[in-house]
Amino acid sequence: MLYDAFSFELNFTKTAYMHDIIRYSHVALGALCLISGIIPMFSKKGGKLHRQVGRLFFWSMFGIFITALLLLFLYRFNFFLLVIAVFSFYQCFTGYRVLYRKKPGEQTWIDWTGAIITLIAGLSFLYLGATRFIAHGSMNPLTILLFVFGVLTSWAAIEDMINFRKKDMPEKLWWFYHHMSAFCGAYIAAITAFAVQMSGSYLSHIEYNWLSWILPAMIGVPLISFWKRKYMTKHAAKKTIRVSVKSSPTPAERK
Repeated sequence: MLYDAFSFELNFTKTAYMHDIIRYSHVALGALCLISGIIPMFSKKGGKLHRQVGRLFFWSMFGIFITALLLLFLYRFNFFLLVIAVFSFYQCFTGYRVLYRKKPGEQTWIDWTGAIITLIAGLSFLYLGATRFIAHGSMNPLTILLFVFGVLTSWAAIEDMINFRKKDMPEKLWWFYHHMSAFCGAYIAAITAFAVQMSGSYLSHIEYNWLSWILPAMIGVPLISFWKRKYMTKHAAKKTIRVSVKSSPTPAERK
């Protein structure tokens, strides 16, 4: 199957017991992520439920990232799992951290470190994709995977580093839109990982099972754009009303 084409076994002697613990933890955290990720989208923004479940989503994504790395480097290396783990967690990481750096200059070494490591990872994906393309002389699925996620991962880190150096942001609520887009992006990546794994395990005989790679993004990205425009329009309307109220003459001024 296509998923297995990106995998190879590592020559590590580990107990099956430990492998099962990591694997089942990864699966359980994935289920928790898929459940907790949907609730903040439809709950009151900034409300108690939104914040609490949002933290649960972040930490479940962190757990998925750690268990994915353990599975990758101790048992079975898989390029798909590597690129999706790095990209999805950085989206979640930057979406969470932006809540602590709403103003320019509030980023810390944690933000810079995360962005730099992610950029190195993204460039490494591009390098691996280029070397495979040169070696094979054609674009196979793995090469495409490395190029696509190499670009997406690198750009996510570069965009953050550009924002780190800005002294002013054109939009006051930029952090809100960044938070929303990044968390939703992480959720789409998590759904993609789930869909690819399930289609590879149960739908490998179907000709169009490759759609599991692109359908989550084809559906999710337009929805993110729609929600972002919706909130931008809503916030712009509120801003116009506030300006209108401030510019209106007081009763004393009307006399």
